[in-house]
Amino acid sequence: MLARFLLIVQSVLVLAALVCASDKTYRLRGAIVANNILSDVSELATRAHAVVNGGEHRGYIQKDGSFVVENLKLGDWLLEIQSADYAFPKLHVRIATNDEGRASVAARYVQIGSEWSEDAPVLAYPLKIEASAKYDFFTPRQGFSIITMFSNPYMLMVGASLAAIFIMPKLQANLDPEALKELQEK
Repeated sequence: MLARFLLIVQSVLVLAALVCASDKTYRLRGAIVANNILSDVSELATRAHAVVNGGEHRGYIQKDGSFVVENLKLGDWLLEIQSADYAFPKLHVRIATNDEGRASVAARYVQIGSEWSEDAPVLAYPLKIEASAKYDFFTPRQGFSIITMFSNPYMLMVGASLAAIFIMPKLQANLDPEALKELQEK
């Protein structure tokens, strides 16, 4: 009877430990690094966020460029830096535990629409992310050009109408009198 009771207590403790271990969360640390595209990281602080899996988890970027994303569980995650001014590469982040129970982070660059492969090199942790491009929403106005003005369909219609107005009387003057009478009767 006592052995059965100890067996039940032991299995309850093991189940409780498994449940507690699966609820453990981790934090992901990284930083935005200045490069030739983004020279001043502090200008990102109010307009960019570190987003995991499209918004499940979010981290705010500090003035020094560092960010922390809290409450991540073991597994695979997609890390994006959302910014209105700069484009950043997307990262596949895998959080796993080793044999000793310590968490390890493996991050790789990933292209959206492609499978997450293990072939890409693993980035150092804490993550250092550089801007890959600057968005340019301004398009300069085109200058005046005679060719583009006359290639406009409306200008072509106006030109054809003017040609008909000025050329038709000259064509009628060259007609013989009988053909002219016939046209006037119709």
